[in-house]
Amino acid sequence: MRKILFFYFILVAALIFAGSVYAQDSGNSKDNAIDATHMPYDRTPLNKLGRGLINTLTCWVEIPAEAVKVGQEKDPLTGCTLGVVEGFVTGIIRGATGIFDVATFMIPPYNKPIMKPEYALTSAFEKFKEIKKSPVIIKDDTDSQ
Repeated sequence: MRKILFFYFILVAALIFAGSVYAQDSGNSKDNAIDATHMPYDRTPLNKLGRGLINTLTCWVEIPAEAVKVGQEKDPLTGCTLGVVEGFVTGIIRGATGIFDVATFMIPPYNKPIMKPEYALTSAFEKFKEIKKSPVIIKDDTDSQ
């Protein structure tokens, strides 16, 4: 229980520190506030923390995306076997990079993801878009009779 409380204390302190780093000083102590419209979110520790959490929670999306991609490129049986294995490995790597981002979110650089594309869902959407673009040919034997 102490470890969990210590972890939450460190997390809250880090988030407060990250916000205070980007607070603007206008000369008046009452007006010290964070202006979200001018904050470069992609260059903050919160970006790295969010990316890590999202990739850790959505790493499983790589499995069906890779299975569909391989199935479309080769054949459905290969997609169901080799594609699932490739997706599982890619998902493990994406989950590990997400955990790494969460563990090191206070250490720069904040806007350079380890894996491309930055998010698992973006990767899956790109793979599904490739499938939509390729033509699907369905042979119908009833027309030849």
